[in-house]
Amino acid sequence: MIWLLQMPAPLLGFLAVAVVVGLSVGGLLLFRKLVSHTRLESANLVSSQVFQLAGVLYAVLVAFLVVVVWEQFGDAEDATQAEASAIAELLRDSVAIPPTDRAQVQQSLIAYTRDVIDDELPRMRRGETIEEESGPMTDVWSAYLSVQPQSRNEIAFFDHDIVKLNDLSANRKLRVTAGDAAVPGELWVLLLGGGAVVMAFTFLFATRDLVLHACAVGLTAALMGFVIYLIFALEHPFVGALSVSPTPYVNVLQTWEHQRPTP
Repeated sequence: MIWLLQMPAPLLGFLAVAVVVGLSVGGLLLFRKLVSHTRLESANLVSSQVFQLAGVLYAVLVAFLVVVVWEQFGDAEDATQAEASAIAELLRDSVAIPPTDRAQVQQSLIAYTRDVIDDELPRMRRGETIEEESGPMTDVWSAYLSVQPQSRNEIAFFDHDIVKLNDLSANRKLRVTAGDAAVPGELWVLLLGGGAVVMAFTFLFATRDLVLHACAVGLTAALMGFVIYLIFALEHPFVGALSVSPTPYVNVLQTWEHQRPTP
């Protein structure tokens, strides 16, 4: 179902709401044909009390899932920002690398950043799996491992750069892991099944005005459909229109182009 996220966000949100509203209102009309109003009135007290309990339990479940997917989305943004910051710091400190190796180090960092922007993030946006170790990342490590610092200043900067390079690798793995995050299928069953139960309880309201009843059910279903869409969209932080932006990496390249030392 992840392919649905390739649709424009407004269209997907509208379809999610429309499907839930259509099923709910259609179910109400069918239910009102099968069950008499007199029977609904006789069960109104019990059904209203049970509906309140079911609504509270479902609200707790929805709140829990919204918090979970929002935290996953936040973790993905944090990993992206931390990775871009590590690249920026390595580029800034590269001026202290011996001139014989400086250009190679800078080029490998730029190539890695461009690969993230032009290849990895577009692939993640399509829902593809990204490897934890990439060729450009290996090239960055190779460039640093070939450096032979001589002066105390170069050695100090090189030691710091190795620490930041490890941070870069760690944040890359966090980004890849965040891209694979998903809500367990059991929770989706509970979310959709619980939503169906809650909407079924709205059919039990003992009102003779069918239009008013259908409007109330439709509005409740619209809210539920939007919440389900929101959870689905945030479940995959790098997929689709509502995804983590490549802006931090783009800013790194733009800043470097403006601030890099002239040869």
